[in-house]
Amino acid sequence: MADSVDFHSTSGVLKQSNRIAKNTVVLFLRMFILMLLNLYIVRLLLKGLGEDEYGTFNAVAGVVTSLSCLTGVLATATQRFYSFAAGKGDLSSLKKIFSVSVNINVGISLVALLLFETVGLWFVSYQLHIPANRMVAVIYVYEFSCLAFVCTLLQIPYTAAVIANEDMGVFAVVSTGECLLKLLVAALIQVSYGDHLIFYSVGLLVIGILVFLTYMFYGHHAYSECSYTRVTDRHLYWQLISFSSWTFLGSLAGVLLYQGNTVLLYMFFGTLTTAAFAISLQINHAFSTLTNSVVLAFRPGMIRSFAEGDTPYVNQLFYFANKFLSFMLLVIGIPLIFEMDTIFQFWLGSASAEAILFSRLMIVYIVLMALNQPITIIMYAMGLVKVYHLIVESIMLLCLPLSYVLFKCGLPSWITLASMIVLTFLAHIARILCLRHYYKPFSLRAYLLSFVLPLLLLTVAAVAIAGLCHGLIGASLLRLICQLCVPPAIVCLLAYHFFLNSSERVILQNYVKFILKRNL
Repeated sequence: MADSVDFHSTSGVLKQSNRIAKNTVVLFLRMFILMLLNLYIVRLLLKGLGEDEYGTFNAVAGVVTSLSCLTGVLATATQRFYSFAAGKGDLSSLKKIFSVSVNINVGISLVALLLFETVGLWFVSYQLHIPANRMVAVIYVYEFSCLAFVCTLLQIPYTAAVIANEDMGVFAVVSTGECLLKLLVAALIQVSYGDHLIFYSVGLLVIGILVFLTYMFYGHHAYSECSYTRVTDRHLYWQLISFSSWTFLGSLAGVLLYQGNTVLLYMFFGTLTTAAFAISLQINHAFSTLTNSVVLAFRPGMIRSFAEGDTPYVNQLFYFANKFLSFMLLVIGIPLIFEMDTIFQFWLGSASAEAILFSRLMIVYIVLMALNQPITIIMYAMGLVKVYHLIVESIMLLCLPLSYVLFKCGLPSWITLASMIVLTFLAHIARILCLRHYYKPFSLRAYLLSFVLPLLLLTVAAVAIAGLCHGLIGASLLRLICQLCVPPAIVCLLAYHFFLNSSERVILQNYVKFILKRNL
């Protein structure tokens, strides 16, 4: 069935598959290491600061990190323009994009500092209800957090250059080094002199400065485009700002979706339900980290190939990215859905039925959201973000008023996640229609026959196999191990033979060869 789609040639797949394989492996290793380190860092922080001080730090730093979506937006916009210019081989444009990006990020940093020192400082001082004896320490924490956030903004032009040049090894090494330094700071809290909260915030600021300087020095030495020049091209400024503003709408909608639903659940159902939703958001974060690692490996190549006019290769990567993402999440997600109660026993010791239900529904939502990523990459490559985000985010923002109305009608708490799933499905249809309208090489028939239909069949098979394991083995560690091994192995075989076409099998074979070559 999957072989019915003609991608015209396999030359495009072969020319960059090794690089994509390398980047995927590097980013997966990075993701795995960072997840383990971050889990242990939280444990050290709770031990070194105590629950009250740790909660105070998160409340204060949260005022600053509420703008964290801004850094992702600026990074995505800069990476897009870098990759597009690199695809055309235009070094002059690359230098201009770098300089304009530096100017924009410096300007936004100054505006952010102004807001932090006025509205933000007022909020921390008068709205967080900090005990009087901790106010001095809290102000220090707030100011150091503001400076660390500015360092993150200023490094964006350099990190974007690293990712656009597909040097994922550098990106992985620096981010892992950053996490190790945070681990060191957390471990030193208990033996530090003075206020532990101030010590930790100073440590994070020093790490932020070191990471910024590392990217800056590497960018200047490794990439000729990372050379600042004065740029007066107002059109280029407008392009970057316009792209960022509409991308920011999408990121802001995501923040409002999660935070808004948290507030609604607290208003209607109280703290226990809110805590259950917060646990499901942790699962969402873990899956999002995994998804973003895969997307980060594909995005530069797709945008670069689009700029080169290599449409067959863009299509190859589009379909393979769709299949790789959905297949990966399917293999991981379905066993987790069946064994969520057992997993919660190992992870948290115990959990409410509401938390388990929320987490199961969240996995369904995550899989649907992941299907949007390859479409979004192409729309970004074409620069058509305004109409794309206006349509899609308008649909997603309906979740808040819809949940409010449904709660007022007396429906249970899980209905908000059901609303998210339904609206994500409708938004996906809107994304497909946008892609069909603006990207002429896209074939809806090929998309349905080569991707959607095989995915549905594979999902049914995966659910049946996981359900069989769940029914035949009693609740135990053995059943969990079987669920994590048997269904994924069978689904992998089915996917390889019936889900991938011949060209995509070549990509997968190159992946395997690369991994074996690196590890044997």
